[in-house]
This record gives sequence, C-alpha cells and structure tokens, in this order.
Amino acid sequence: MPPRAELTKEKVLSAAFELVRKQGFESITARNVAKSLKCSTQPIYSLYNSIEELKTSVYDKATEFARNSMMEYQDSANSPALNITIGFLYFAQNEKQLFRTLYLSGYRKYNPHTDQFLGEELTTYYMRYSKRLHDVPDNQLKRIFLKLTIYLIGIGTLLNSHTLELDINEAIEMIREMYEMLLQKEGLTY
Repeated sequence: MPPRAELTKEKVLSAAFELVRKQGFESITARNVAKSLKCSTQPIYSLYNSIEELKTSVYDKATEFARNSMMEYQDSANSPALNITIGFLYFAQNEKQLFRTLYLSGYRKYNPHTDQFLGEELTTYYMRYSKRLHDVPDNQLKRIFLKLTIYLIGIGTLLNSHTLELDINEAIEMIREMYEMLLQKEGLTY
C-alpha cells in the first residue's frame, strides 16, 4: 500500500476554498473539510489553530482569486478600469458562492474612512489611466470608487442571484452610464 500523503496547510486551505466555491462560506467546518480530504479533523487542527484562522485564510484566498478573475477580462476597446469593472460583473455571475462570501457575508467589515475596500487599490490604480482622473486628488478618487462600487455590488448581486433577469451587456451599459454620471457630478467632464 502506498504511503499516505501528508496533509499540508496548503492542501487544507485548497480543500476549504473549494468547499466555499461549491457550498458557500458557512460550509467551512472542521468536519466538512476533513470529509473532503478523507481524513479526521485532527490534522486540520494541527495545521490551523482554529476554524476561524482557516476561515480568514480562505477569505484571503477568495479575495486574491476575485482580483485575478477581474483582471482576466480584457477588451482593448475599453479602459483598464472598465475592464476590471466588467471582470467584476463576470465574477459575480460565474462565482456565485465566492461573490457572496466576499460581498454579502459580512465576514469582514470595512470603514470607508480608514480601510481600503476590496479591489480599491487595484481599481483606483487603473482609474488613474483615464485622462479625466489622472490628476484628481486621492480623496476624490476614493469617493468615486466607493460610489461606483456600491452600485456595482448591487448589479453584481442581481446577476449573482438572478433576482432580476439582467443580461450581462445591459449590466455593462448600466455601469458605463453610472460611471459617466459620477464623473459629471464630480465636475470631471471631457
């Protein structure tokens, strides 16, 4: 009989992450992770001090996965910031449980005055590519990002849950319109 493969922190994290992708964040229990790994719960607790530590690691992995997913969408006709935004919509539509984990679970709370929200650093970086946004102060760019993100999460939730029959192209057009309205409100016209 071949030797039993030794469990590593990465293997446990990968198994927990896949559980979340399929069943949602609430599926992370030592028993569920152990079942997916075909082992007892003991190795999980020897690698992670608590289920909370494992949940935090899964949440961080989901954040990185979302960031990479959003960056995959590329259309040379769009600005980099719009591509990230469209990538977000596809992520919401295609990764139902991960989207819910990151944006609807309330697992992490963010204070817009002191914390960077999910994707803020990446999105604002790409927003600077726009001639209209290149020289705006950071606080103004953050304000635009937060308003757009609230709208984007709303549309993403509708795509994710199918609460409203919404075609992805309609959603993209809605985001473009909201983006232009936000920039006009901020006095950033062409």
